[in-house]
Amino acid sequence: MSLVRLDPGVAEAIRSSLAEAGAHGPLRIAITSSGCCDPSFGLAVDRIRESDLVEELDGVTFVISRETHDLVGEVTISHGEDGFFLTSSKPLSEWDGFAPCKIGMGPG
Repeated sequence: MSLVRLDPGVAEAIRSSLAEAGAHGPLRIAITSSGCCDPSFGLAVDRIRESDLVEELDGVTFVISRETHDLVGEVTISHGEDGFFLTSSKPLSEWDGFAPCKIGMGPG
C-alpha cells in the first residue's frame, strides 16, 4: 500500500524548506480548510501517533492518519514556485489540489 508519491525534486525541496526553518521531524499529511467551502490538504511537521500510517521516501518521513488515508487514498506531492501541491487518488472535491500549501512547522 503506497501512501505518498513524490514528483521529481520534491524531496529535496522539502528537505530545503525544513532546513531553512530549522525544523525536523515527520511531515503529517492532513485535511485542512483552504478558507473556502471545500477541504484541501496541508503538510505540517508533527509527531508519529500510534495509529498513524508511516512511509519514508527519499529521506523524508510522511505520516497520515488511517481515517484520512481511507478518505483520500494515495497522495501525490509536487512543488512549484508558490509551494507544495497535494492531490489524491480519491479527490475530496472538484477543487482538490489547486491551492499551494507551505509546510506548517508546529505540531498538529
